[in-house]
Amino acid sequence: MTNRLLRLALLLGWGLLFVLPGLRSAEAAAWRDLTGRVAPDLTFKETAQGLPPQTRLSSFRSKKVVLLAFWLRDCPHCKRALPKVQALHERSRRSGLQVISIVHDKYALSKVLPVMKTRGWTFPVARDVKGEMARRYGGGRRPGFYVIGIDGRVKASNALSEGIVERELTRWRLYELGRMPAALKQAESLVGARNYGEALRTAEAIGNKAGATAEIRAAVARLAKIAGQKLQNRVDRAEALFAKRSKAGTAQARAEYAGILASFRGTSLESRARALQAEFVAKAGAPPK
Repeated sequence: MTNRLLRLALLLGWGLLFVLPGLRSAEAAAWRDLTGRVAPDLTFKETAQGLPPQTRLSSFRSKKVVLLAFWLRDCPHCKRALPKVQALHERSRRSGLQVISIVHDKYALSKVLPVMKTRGWTFPVARDVKGEMARRYGGGRRPGFYVIGIDGRVKASNALSEGIVERELTRWRLYELGRMPAALKQAESLVGARNYGEALRTAEAIGNKAGATAEIRAAVARLAKIAGQKLQNRVDRAEALFAKRSKAGTAQARAEYAGILASFRGTSLESRARALQAEFVAKAGAPPK
């Protein structure tokens, strides 16, 4: 009996010797090494915290550096790693970095968001309902991280490397600087076409980017000045119509003010356009129903 138990113990020991390393290597290799490859495209259907539903990963190509973070709600390793993701999100979300966290377990977002709130995690989140997104990247019970450059290729696999993120953000800034002169020419062509509101939106989008030079900001300021003058010209025209003291003139003036606001919505002149429209309504009264 003793010999039989001894033989059984030896067999179990040899079995564990071969099986356990296999289990460890399988877990370590769960997330695929995709470095250098085009990132597998994903569609984020269930989303929260600033990520619109149905957003595609490929939509960020040539626009943002992306940090994908796969995680599980109750994973202890995730709790230790995700504060670094939050720090990167806070530091770089306005300067070229798009964080997308993907929770790939059984919990609905309604059960995930309170946990995120408690921990102070404000980065965007998407739910991987059936684990399909995680499987495209290998899948695993530990957190997985991928840094994707503006060319859409994976720059780091299964590694949360702040150095690689910063390197790719530097490339993004250089890319944006290269695009700025062409975009400014587009804005100037819009001025030529008398589309002053769209010209100002285009120019201000350039001037607000990280890395915009003093020369670029000066060009944006010139376009803003031109747009401001054109806004005032339209206001003068509206006031001339209102001065006729006729129903038709008042209706035309009202339409002109509405057009001014529509033209300059989303620009630095929007608040001015709103205030001028409010002044007009105070004089002319609300539009007839």
